[in-house]
Amino acid sequence: MGVKVVSHASAIRDSVVSSFFAFLHSGRSGYVLLSGLALIVLAGVMMVATFDSREARAAPPGWEQFVAATGSNQWVSCSFLLSAGAIVLSINYLPRLEGEG
Repeated sequence: MGVKVVSHASAIRDSVVSSFFAFLHSGRSGYVLLSGLALIVLAGVMMVATFDSREARAAPPGWEQFVAATGSNQWVSCSFLLSAGAIVLSINYLPRLEGEG
């Protein structure tokens, strides 16, 4: 029984690794995926900067601080980066999902 479990786990690992490498070698998909994820990570960094901005620090904590933070220039940059990341990922994967159906 132990040998069957090990061989099954090895087969699953090989399948995952081969499908991962097939995805990376399928053309531009890997680069577009990394670009979209990088944009979303940068949006996260900008979100932190938004709530650490001068406007957010000047406002009292709570709802007023949230309103001040979302009215700052950092929030505009954050929303653009988040939107760009979502658009890049959707442009890359939606046509492929549509064609598979």
